[in-house]
Amino acid sequence: MFIIGLTKAQDKIFWSENRKLVWEDFQSKNQPNTSKAAATTFCGISYLLNSPTKKFSSKEVKIESFFVPSKSWAHSDHKTDLVLMHEQSHFDIAELFARRFRKLISDKILDAKTLQKHYTNIYEAYKDFQQDYETVTNHGRIREKQLEYSEKINQEIEKLSDFKI
Repeated sequence: MFIIGLTKAQDKIFWSENRKLVWEDFQSKNQPNTSKAAATTFCGISYLLNSPTKKFSSKEVKIESFFVPSKSWAHSDHKTDLVLMHEQSHFDIAELFARRFRKLISDKILDAKTLQKHYTNIYEAYKDFQQDYETVTNHGRIREKQLEYSEKINQEIEKLSDFKI
């Protein structure tokens, strides 16, 4: 399961190819009693504009994918490698769409309204991809589909290596 939203910067792990999630990253104690999920990954994409002018280049926009430990949890009975792979892939999807966003605005002169429009479009595609991922893998329960999807996501991230930070 994935959740998207806003949080404080100090409570974020930013995506890095050298740092994969570990079970200790899932720190929320607020696990819903009604949830049948093995874990919940709270991740997303953010951007920060650092420009004093109305028109700016993509170089003045910082786009990041993040994971929030304090809002992510795992059921103690379901901490398996496959479940962790599933949750890592949610985080990887956030990075994939952050890179797509960086590519989309690269070498463009923008204004705040146009930037927000691009973000909204990327964000909607991101949410749809996350939902498709959950459906196809049945929340990570279909092992072969999970392995296939994780590989697909990793390949797509690699294809966009020019847009990593």
